[in-house]
Amino acid sequence: MTKGSDLRRNQAVTALVGRLGHVFRDEQLLEQALTHASGAKSKIAGSNERLEFLGDRVLGLVVAQILYEQHDDVPEGDLARMLNMLVRRQTCAKVGEALGIPDALVLAGKGEKRTVVTDNIVGNACEALIAAVYLDGGLEAARTVISQHWAGFLKQAPDMRKDAKSSLQEWAAARSLPAPSYETIDTTGPDHAPQFTVELTVEDRKPARGMSSTRRTAEQVAATEFLRREGIWK
Repeated sequence: MTKGSDLRRNQAVTALVGRLGHVFRDEQLLEQALTHASGAKSKIAGSNERLEFLGDRVLGLVVAQILYEQHDDVPEGDLARMLNMLVRRQTCAKVGEALGIPDALVLAGKGEKRTVVTDNIVGNACEALIAAVYLDGGLEAARTVISQHWAGFLKQAPDMRKDAKSSLQEWAAARSLPAPSYETIDTTGPDHAPQFTVELTVEDRKPARGMSSTRRTAEQVAATEFLRREGIWK
């Protein structure tokens, strides 16, 4: 980095911390959370990949508890759909954008341009940041941050209870289109905790994908993604 870019990044990090609402006792955790593998001196110890792993679990636990407490009349299946939408990578990326993560990231020197910062990179860094808050201040600190920055999405959570597959089926039938098709294109993770990636195809439309711990929920996530992307669901 040049001195100018160092200054801009330091300013971006300061602004991010202000938005985040958590002052780090261990600033090294913050720095690691914002360090992409391409910019780390050591991929294992220096990048945010291990923090991302932990942050994903912390986010899932906190959001699951909030949903459980706020929606005592909602069955497990609907809670699962709401949870998947709230913790998916696209949602994390949106939170990360609002926090200002893209400008605060540490990337490889040649690649440090705004255009190469994908939703995947921002979403991963957002999860890593949650882990950093958790390790620095405990679960209550992480819950405070998540409750604040996921507040808008949590308000929309009841809308996520709708059966996306049925809605999409009805939409396609109303336009005399063939029934949407779902294909499992990837399965990762251990046997006891698999992650399924499903691709949804609708005639003459761009495919949509969903990922979850079950094929059925992954299909619902893909259908929801399609409905929102096409403006069918607001």
